[in-house]
Parts: sequence; structure tokens; C-alpha cells
Amino acid sequence: MLHIETGTNNQVLRKVSDQVKQSEIKKIEKLGNQMIKYVKNPDNNGVGLAAPQVGVNKRLIVVSLLKDRDDEDFKTIMMINPEILTHSDNMDKEEEGCLSIPGMKGNVERYHTIKLKYLDGKGKDRVLLLEGVSSRIVQHEIDHINGVLFVDKLV
Repeated sequence: MLHIETGTNNQVLRKVSDQVKQSEIKKIEKLGNQMIKYVKNPDNNGVGLAAPQVGVNKRLIVVSLLKDRDDEDFKTIMMINPEILTHSDNMDKEEEGCLSIPGMKGNVERYHTIKLKYLDGKGKDRVLLLEGVSSRIVQHEIDHINGVLFVDKLV
């Protein structure tokens, strides 16, 4: 079972995470699969998770690729060393919450569309274009691996 790090002053959550090396992919894939199980469990009420949230200082995120907030037919995938390549000029302001800051919600502006590259769980290069809710979830989780919490971006 995974332990979720909490608190706005938690030093684990405030660190910039290290790149995952090719030699670490297998180990990170195991962690990513545990994180996917956690996110898919409806009792946990999350749509994404970053490795720092479970106490691991690595650039690994797990995200649910939702079409909209009511989507029930979606994939949850892991992204290793994700990096946003391009983004739209237009931004959306929506309410966010976070498993690491229970009970708090607030409005955050994020890019509507992003194009990103990452490694999948097998270490294969991937490129993905996302918009709307999926784009927001990925940006939120990438913030985590950069030591940034959504409360830092409230508008």
C-alpha cells in the first residue's frame, strides 16, 4: 500500500525530482503500476499521482486521460520523464484539488492544449497531444515533479 505525502510545506513535495535513468526503468515501472492501481481505486478519489506524492524523488507520473470530468471510460497511464514540448496560448481556469492537500480546492489557470513527450513503462519514447481535462491533469502532475503544488498557482 502506498503512503501519500501531505502538506504544503512537506520537503518531499517541494523538491525537483530527478530524471529516471534507463537502468531504473524496470524498478520505476513497478512503482508506476502500483500508482496506477491506487489511482484506479474509486475509494482514493484521484485522477493522477506523481512519484514525490508517494515519497519517491523521480520524474514519474500516473494520469487518467479523461475526456471530461464525467468520463467513466478512460485509460490511466504512466509517464516517465514527461516534458511539455508545446502548448496552446489559450488557458482555462478550473477548480483543482490534490491528494496531498486533502480538503482544499481552488481555481488554477492551465493551458488548454499541450503536446508532450515521455517514456512509457517499457522505456519507449512516446509523444501525446492532450486537451481539456487530460491536459490539466498532466500539467498538475508535472508541477509535482517540479516541486510545485496547485496552491502556488491559485487565481
